[in-house]
Amino acid sequence: PPGHPSLTPPSAMRPWVVGVALSLLMCLTSTCYFFQIPDDLKQKDQMKVGRWGPPNAEFNWCEADYELADWIAEPVNTVSCLAMVLLPALFLATHDASRDAAVIACLEVAIAIGSMLFHASFRYTMQLADEIPMLWYMVAVACSCLSRLQGVDATYAAVAWVAVVTTGVLASEQHSLVHEAFRGTMTISFCACLVLTGWGVTAIVSRLKEEVAEKQRRAAQRAERVLEAGLIMFLASVFAWLLDNYFCSALRQLPGGLPYPQLHTWWHLLVAGALHCVMVVLHADSRRTSETL
Repeated sequence: PPGHPSLTPPSAMRPWVVGVALSLLMCLTSTCYFFQIPDDLKQKDQMKVGRWGPPNAEFNWCEADYELADWIAEPVNTVSCLAMVLLPALFLATHDASRDAAVIACLEVAIAIGSMLFHASFRYTMQLADEIPMLWYMVAVACSCLSRLQGVDATYAAVAWVAVVTTGVLASEQHSLVHEAFRGTMTISFCACLVLTGWGVTAIVSRLKEEVAEKQRRAAQRAERVLEAGLIMFLASVFAWLLDNYFCSALRQLPGGLPYPQLHTWWHLLVAGALHCVMVVLHADSRRTSETL
């Protein structure tokens, strides 16, 4: 209408652009995670053993091990996971969340608990306790987006699929061909759902801007800014993760005696912020017909 900004989102925020960008990013990160683990993350501090026993996880992140106590391998990385507990708890305490948003918030807490156990122990079972809830979380968000945008209820099929993958991962031996096949399937499923989520939340914001009443237009524009902030935080978190993985030795020996910058911790904090933005966008969509959007 005359006097109002265009409702067409800028090209950088079109759903298909976000989806393609995330697809390319997932091709890079999944290759790094599954096929090209840096030697620094395999060998660093490999002789240190804490109360959990000898490390047998596939990763040993860049933070120095067992600096404070023999029962917490990486204290800073472990504690930083609390952001993924506090933010969903805050969301549930301050919003009348829909059922799917509440499930998503609880799954984020499950990710945090698994990640804390992983960073504290470096045991492979705890690594899986970190990875498996991530898959369940992404599937839940992707199903929510499909339901909201297309009216497709894929919940039962998705739960059945993820249950099969989870069972296959947990029931097979580490390093076995079957186990690696199921972990590869888990990684591909995770990436596909993340791309679908990026497309979905962007499409939800676009629909909000098109459908809300005039007096709610500012709220829709705020939702768009929340989405933009979430995407920026996610991209920054991946950048921090990659730097920490591939430049660990350099980061631990910075010139001038500068301390190690704890980039994996920044990955946790920025991802927590991005996931919070996703929940805010879903909540705004749930209330798009309400007087109090």
